[in-house]
Amino acid sequence: MGCNIKKYSDNLFLITLPPVAPGFQNFIGTWLYKGEITFIVDVGTSSTADALLGALAEAGVERLDYIFLTHIHVDHAGAIGEIAAHFPGTPVVCHKDAMPHLADPKRLWEGTKKALGGIADAYGPLKPVPPDRLADALLLDNCPVIPVMTPGHSIHHISYIYNDYLFAGEAGGVYYLLPSGRGYMRPATPPKFFYDLAFESIDTLISKSPGKICYGHLGLKENAVLMLKEHKKQLYLWETIIRNEMSKFKDDDPIPRCIRVLLAKDALLTGFFQMEEAIKDREKIFFANSIKGFVDYIGLGAVTK
Repeated sequence: MGCNIKKYSDNLFLITLPPVAPGFQNFIGTWLYKGEITFIVDVGTSSTADALLGALAEAGVERLDYIFLTHIHVDHAGAIGEIAAHFPGTPVVCHKDAMPHLADPKRLWEGTKKALGGIADAYGPLKPVPPDRLADALLLDNCPVIPVMTPGHSIHHISYIYNDYLFAGEAGGVYYLLPSGRGYMRPATPPKFFYDLAFESIDTLISKSPGKICYGHLGLKENAVLMLKEHKKQLYLWETIIRNEMSKFKDDDPIPRCIRVLLAKDALLTGFFQMEEAIKDREKIFFANSIKGFVDYIGLGAVTK
């Protein structure tokens, strides 16, 4: 199965990668900008590397000025070994603390398998990137793309701003349009979730006044500032609901209860009920992981206070 290439402007394209498992259609993508400079943001999984290379060839990309990684979770950076090898002159731009994990991804892969189980196998393991190909996002010379440190979803997370576009990775959560036209947004807050840093990151992005937001999962929305503010409200709501559910039955697993209550009370999740069953199953996996990020954060706060 090949990729879908959606043109948003003369310069901006979203390459939606083939599903790695049932329910993963229209979920993982790569942003391509072709113009005065040509670059991609994120590369998807190792298992879809060949599909991405085929889509870039179809889009007429013979060279890249930059490969930007928002973070090194394997659904965003898993194919970096293959893509970097195909474009040998292109710097791979990321957080400086992510660079050792890309040069030697053994620990990253082991952690991924522990966190995601069978989904990790569907994504496929990372191949290493030669250290001399890796570039610290904050030390680029004469690069017109502006990196913005946005820890929260991941401590190594970076967003990128170019012209009117904010390439947000998962700093603004997950957002996409359902076939009905209804929008759907949920947090991307897996453990270890950096709650306070996530809000600081969103406020930093808002202060930059970006025009359009390009989500890692998946698509573009006008009025980036409004979308970021909506996501802040959603994070506050999730923290309130999850904290309340954790206080009710201290010895119970709160995650199933939290899923039920969040689906009932968070208006931004109502599109869930229009999804195909396989996509619902996927979302429940990520619901649980995102709730666990809050549970760990709240539990740690209770211990340290």
